[in-house]
Amino acid sequence: MLADVGCLFGGTFQVIAGIVAIAIEAPCCCMFIEHIQTLSNFMENRPYWNRAALYCGIAIPGILFCFGLGSLFGSGLIFATGVMYGMMGLGKKGTREDMAAAAGGGTLSPGVAPGSVGIPMGADPNATLMEDPDVWRPT
Repeated sequence: MLADVGCLFGGTFQVIAGIVAIAIEAPCCCMFIEHIQTLSNFMENRPYWNRAALYCGIAIPGILFCFGLGSLFGSGLIFATGVMYGMMGLGKKGTREDMAAAAGGGTLSPGVAPGSVGIPMGADPNATLMEDPDVWRPT
């Protein structure tokens, strides 16, 4: 329908979300607005999960107001940016040895500092399924 009010609100919200994303990520594109650099610096000093929550939050209403290919693509890209910031906020994945030790539980082997993750005492590190994924992966 040409004059759907929900799609008008959804499109307007997408434009505002795009301007917010550009203002935060590329403040050089908005040099004519005085306080954009202040906003960008503020968001730059925040943790990644704050950006993830903001981008995912501003992407959803555009899709809810008017579900269609255009709104799904436009808001979906902003949502994908939020997902990537969320993944960056989670940090790097632990090593295979750290994950095996955390899954096995138990006490730590000698020489491992308290509070860190190591191989449990008495456990054979070669006996885990995590040693070689090609062995247990179906072919």
